[in-house]
Order: sequence, then C-alpha cells, then structure tokens
Amino acid sequence: MNYVHYKDAQGEFSVKIPKENYIGCIQCNAPREIQWPAGYLRALKNPYGVTKLRDIAQGRRKVAILVSDYTRAVPAKILLPPIMDELHQAGISESQITIIIAGGLHRPSTQQEIAQIVGDDWIKRLRVVNHNALDSERLTFLGKTKRGTPVWINSLVSESDLCIALGQIEPHEYAGFTGGRKSILPGVSGEETIRFNHSPEMIEHPLAKPGILEGNPVHEDMVECALMAGIDFIVNVVLNRDLKIIGVFAGDMLEAHSKGVDFVNSFSRVEIPTQPDIIITTPGKPLDVDFYQSLKALIAVDAIASPETIVVFYSSCQDGLGSMGGEMLKVFLGATTPQEVETSVRSNFKVQMDHAFLLSKILQKGIKIIAYSPNVPLNIIKEMMIPASSVQEGLDLALQLSRRKTPGVLVYPEAQRTLPFLAKKTSNHYE
Repeated sequence: MNYVHYKDAQGEFSVKIPKENYIGCIQCNAPREIQWPAGYLRALKNPYGVTKLRDIAQGRRKVAILVSDYTRAVPAKILLPPIMDELHQAGISESQITIIIAGGLHRPSTQQEIAQIVGDDWIKRLRVVNHNALDSERLTFLGKTKRGTPVWINSLVSESDLCIALGQIEPHEYAGFTGGRKSILPGVSGEETIRFNHSPEMIEHPLAKPGILEGNPVHEDMVECALMAGIDFIVNVVLNRDLKIIGVFAGDMLEAHSKGVDFVNSFSRVEIPTQPDIIITTPGKPLDVDFYQSLKALIAVDAIASPETIVVFYSSCQDGLGSMGGEMLKVFLGATTPQEVETSVRSNFKVQMDHAFLLSKILQKGIKIIAYSPNVPLNIIKEMMIPASSVQEGLDLALQLSRRKTPGVLVYPEAQRTLPFLAKKTSNHYE
C-alpha cells in the first residue's frame, strides 16, 4: 500500500496515511511577516481612532499595562520598548508603571514565564504582578452590564488613569475573536464576572461562534465591560503559524481591534472542498501547554464535522490537564453520556467547565474523538474521549471505526487559527 507521510511542523509526531484515504493538509496562507521594527513603529505613530500614545499619556500619573499570560504567544518583550519610549516622551517614569499579567482564571505565571513574557530587563525595572481573579480584596466593583454581568475589575486597573493593553487577534471559540476587549474580560476581571460572561446560556447562543462579532452576546458583554473599565490604547498583533508578527493594530480599543479583525478575516477563512470522514488536528504552540487550552483545536473543526466524523487529536500538554483542567474533568467522571456531562455543567457551572460544556455538545452530535497526549494518562483521557498511545494508533483505529469503505482523511493542524467552512453540503450517507 502507498502512504503519505505527514510530519508535524513542530516535529512532535509523524503519521502514515494510506494514499487512497488522504484528502490533503489544510494550512492557512497568511501574509508575510512584517518588516521589524519599522512596521510596528509605523503602527504606533499612526494609531486608529486616537492620537499618539505620547499625547494621550501627557499628565497621567498611574499607568497599567496589561499583557497576556503563558498560554498566549503575544511577544510583549519586543512590543514594550517602543511603548516605554512613548511613555518616556510624555514624562512618565518607570516607577509610575505596573505591568499586569492578564490571565483571567488561569494559574499565575511563574517567574520564569514572566521573564519570557516581558523580558528579564523589564522585570528588574518595572513592577510586574499576576492578576488574581479570586482575590476579592484586590478587585473593584464597577456596576453591571445590560445583560446583568457584575463587573469586578482588578483594582490596579480601576485606579490607573492610563490603561494600555497588549494582545493578539485570532478566531475564538465563542467570543468570535481574541484581542481588544478580552484584555479586560476575562483578562483582569473577577471570577464572578468571568462566570457570568462564560456561562452556558451565553456560549451556547447561535452567534457565539468563531469569526462572529455582530450579535454575539459574549463579545458584546465583553465590550461593555471593557468600556466600563477603560482601555486607553491597545497594541494587538496577528501572528502566523511560526508565531511571527504579520500585522500590528494600535490605537482605540474598538477601532484598532476592528481593523485587526478585518485583517484576520482577509486570510483565515478556509474552504474545505469536501466533508472529511477523519480529521487529524493538533493545536500547536502555545495552546499545547495543557489539555484545557488544546481543546480549542477540537472546537474549531466542529464546523466541518458530520455526526460520523472521527477526530484524531494530539497535544503534548506539558502541564497535563492544566490549571483549568481539573474542573473540566470532574464533570466527565461518572457520566455515562455526553448529555449527563451537559446537565452536570448546567447544574453547577464554574468557568473552568466551559470547554467541557462545548466538548459535550460536540460528542452529542455523534462525533468520535481519539486523543493522544504523552503527558496526560490514558485513563484520564478515557473519561472524556477514546485514548490512543500514539497518533498512528489513533489514525489506525479511526480507519477501523469509520463506516466509510474508503474514509477520507484530512490533516488540519492548528485549526483554531482559521475559520473553516465547507464548499458545499455533503451527504451523510455512508457506504
């Protein structure tokens, strides 16, 4: 038999696919990397919707800079120097600036991770703190959104008179896109705020989907919360698969984010010629840090899956299930059906269960997921999916389980970076 040999771009796995089954490999044709630092400096000098940062910063006393945590690839340490120069031009000293690791309910970033995020030099020169969504004494209540979400914000943000947010724009599983307002919610919000915004009622809304902003209640609630908290200036980047910067969007939170979303939309929509019977996917870095984050890739391929689709999923998961993974797993323990998982989530919802809820919805469609992670024990994976001891074993099992005589296999790495859609509806009839 002839085979197609696929090797993961990051060198973490390889797999042999029978040639007669192979549909192809889907990869996003992103624009080329921008010229650095010229492209970045140009974006700072010509911000969207506001004047230059140095002008906005005039007369400000307390500055909060929000940066993403270890689960995101935002290159803060190379974005910070020109921002610091702008603030210096406005007469702001380093003692007036606090960097906040805006990790929502994720575990605190370690000192080593913080050094990787902001750079060793800035750790020595600036105050850098992890946001703690559970520490009520360090949160300030700002009121409620029109949807009733109680807005609790990190007090360092509410007490600042200049807030700058660094982020990344790419499709998001239920907020439409990352970036912009997400630096506030969930980034520096309290647990109660995040829980309301990420509730099953919000994330199961038909418009709470990747690539959708208009009418998306999760997104609109996030925007309202961020406007209440106040972001004066954002610097949002768009990255390619190699985590190189291909776009920089700076300025007003709404306008700059909108321009960035338009840019991502210009290349991320991927047409799938035929509905695959088997999909091989992996999240890539940095989402492969843990199982909870990795599920974003699975959620993305749901858009092109039929009830008979089998997904072969790989992620290295150096942090195992991750800080959010324990609660996610808990609702699967003892459950005999995906419907029971959904019921359990609804009856005792915690933010960490959002991916469990979305996963239960996928499984209820009849989609089978075969998963391999070298750092998550097979008996734990078995509680949620079908375990495998390698990607090859997973594919071989998928070929056996498929009801198709010659099931089509699509390789779709880092699906969460794209917005896939089917060229045409295909029959669910199986030979």
